[in-house]
Amino acid sequence: MINQILKIVLVLSMFGCQELLAQEIIQTIEGYQLQNSKGKILTDIFYDDMGWSDDANPESKPFFYGQLIGVQLNGKWGLINTKGKEVVSPKYQTINYFTNGISIISENGRFGAMNTSGKEIVPLTFSKLKMMSGNLEMLVASSNGLQGVIDFKGNTILPIEYISIQWAGPKLLAAMNQKGEWELVYHDGTPYSKERYTSWKWLHQPQKLLLDINGRKGLLDDQTVVEYEVKYKSISFTDSTCIVDTYPTYVLGTLDGTSLSTWNCDSIQYASDTLIRYFVEDKVGVATIHGRNQFFNFYDVVGDFVNGQAIVQKKNRFGVCDTYGKLIIPLKFNNIKRMPTGHYWTLDETNFTDIYDHRGKNITYHNYDMVGEYSQGKYLVRKARRYGYLDSNLKEWISPQFTDAESFVGPYAVVRTNDYYGVIDLNRKWVISPVVDRLKTISEGLYYFEDNQKWGTLSAEGYEWYRTDDATVESFEDGYVIMKKRGKYGLLTNQGELCLNTLYDSLEFSNLDEGRVNMYIDSTWLYKDVYDDEGEPKRNAYQMYEEVGVPHEGFTEVKMRDKYGFMDYLGRMRLTIQYEAVKHFSEGVAPFQLNNKWGFIDKEDRIYLQPRYEELFPLINNMSKAKKNGYWGVIDRNGEVVIPFKYEAIERTSFGNWYVWEKGGKMGIYEPGGAIGIYGKYTSIKDLGIDYVIVSQDILLGVDKINGLVSWGQKYYQISLLSNKKWFALTTSLPSESIKSIPVN
Repeated sequence: MINQILKIVLVLSMFGCQELLAQEIIQTIEGYQLQNSKGKILTDIFYDDMGWSDDANPESKPFFYGQLIGVQLNGKWGLINTKGKEVVSPKYQTINYFTNGISIISENGRFGAMNTSGKEIVPLTFSKLKMMSGNLEMLVASSNGLQGVIDFKGNTILPIEYISIQWAGPKLLAAMNQKGEWELVYHDGTPYSKERYTSWKWLHQPQKLLLDINGRKGLLDDQTVVEYEVKYKSISFTDSTCIVDTYPTYVLGTLDGTSLSTWNCDSIQYASDTLIRYFVEDKVGVATIHGRNQFFNFYDVVGDFVNGQAIVQKKNRFGVCDTYGKLIIPLKFNNIKRMPTGHYWTLDETNFTDIYDHRGKNITYHNYDMVGEYSQGKYLVRKARRYGYLDSNLKEWISPQFTDAESFVGPYAVVRTNDYYGVIDLNRKWVISPVVDRLKTISEGLYYFEDNQKWGTLSAEGYEWYRTDDATVESFEDGYVIMKKRGKYGLLTNQGELCLNTLYDSLEFSNLDEGRVNMYIDSTWLYKDVYDDEGEPKRNAYQMYEEVGVPHEGFTEVKMRDKYGFMDYLGRMRLTIQYEAVKHFSEGVAPFQLNNKWGFIDKEDRIYLQPRYEELFPLINNMSKAKKNGYWGVIDRNGEVVIPFKYEAIERTSFGNWYVWEKGGKMGIYEPGGAIGIYGKYTSIKDLGIDYVIVSQDILLGVDKINGLVSWGQKYYQISLLSNKKWFALTTSLPSESIKSIPVN
């Protein structure tokens, strides 16, 4: 049977020669051979294949590379030339098509490279080898998951220590280090800069390299010339325009005017005495106060650092990291709290609580069904339905033995043994023996009890302050007990004693810090000083007055027939209703007006300071704002002048200093004792309460010490004091000026 012959005619342009040679690859059932145009067989043996290992379409005509073509025999690849002579005997697993005179080869799963002479310029030592994009005469070599760069002469350009290496323009390569940061190097391996980049992108149409460092953008041209420093919010292009959106520029500075670092971001915050948080488009980073980045966009929320550790949050999971962002406690908890002992209380997704130490070790490790929060040096724990306590070193202080227990409040804790409740102290001794049906802590040393179907309040000494079997307990409010009976409300004080009988439609507690409770009967407002035991107010006592003011120091301004005086909480008149106007009591005296002049009156209805002022305000720290002869000043309770009467207006700051306005509206400031700090020269002054003020003349802001010494000159649009009250964040830019359009060169 005559063998069928497939003839493939290849026309070769010989490198270094002008003549054209024609060769034929002959395929028979025995294999492949090479013959010349005259029909002469040039190869002595039959090959299994001719072509290249990386031929994407083996059915297509194989191409010679110059005078070379790959051949396969017995599963191995070699090289022959156009004369049929073996340049490389078949010994490789693969031989790829040559690129710029170099072929990638492999054997036994290891990769290398050879030149057209068959010399291995890169030994067969790598797990992967590929040509660098951009038509560069370089190879990207991989080993153990890391990459490096080798040139076509076999020289190492970049060592095998990078996660990824990519072409980044006509001059640069981008290499990702093992921290996930991008380094830029020139094609010869020389570093472009010491910066480490978060990301980068080669923009083909404008031929620019867009750089990103922690959300801030910069731009290089194709020759690596800096067009925009890496500090902008965004950089984008239209056909003819480059659009640049800027971040505010913040200076982080000390109180005395020393600049620590400069930031281009949305905002900065205090994170520790050596660290700040900075925010870039809702992403948070942490850096040193001198500008060195620690980490960026690892977490959604980063707390303040204490002893080099911060509680962090990501996607509703909490963990703890160090100052470099490395997790010490993994992100797997529903909640984490830092305890005064330096430990971390954790709550996992199964509602198990545990305690971790600062090294990330789980100390309790599910040994307890529940670990409560830390109080008075003790952790409340539960195990097998029994309660006990751990000390600050997480050692069992009282082994789980109680059938119920509370955390310590002050030196006492309520516990239950078998069927009865009692109170123990920090010496593990019974303060109240376990003989009560039910106990609950109201506040330190005060307890709600139920016993013999009655309830009441009990002191730590066992003294019964109150007992009833009629009214019910509605709720507890800051140590007070709110009672309810037939739809009416009453109150016990935070010492457990009866304050109000159950007579009132509602109670209101916004003034408890002043020792006052507000009550309502049929929409009539009443009040009571909670520790005054003279009785309870009557609705009709309040209704005798045309107006009732706000109580201060046990007295309330009232009006009757266009005259003013004072009543107490029972509605009894305490200062005669004879004054043209009054203001509330403060520090034992109250401003009053007679004959259009103001003075002070005391609680005995005696004139303390004769009415001689056009206006007078209540005392604060023995000082009062007053007006005389059309000008404002400040006096003490005896009328001694603290700040002279020469100002258009005066206002006390929230920190006890005094703003003053001179004629023309210029502001100054006085210290509490009357020492002038800054004379009237500013448009605005903001007291920071730390002997420093933010000042402005017109728009720009600066910082002065309260004695007038300049700390930061007036050249900033915004100034804020960080939470440590030691640093300022100052910005010189306005958001309205952030976007600029620049023609593309």
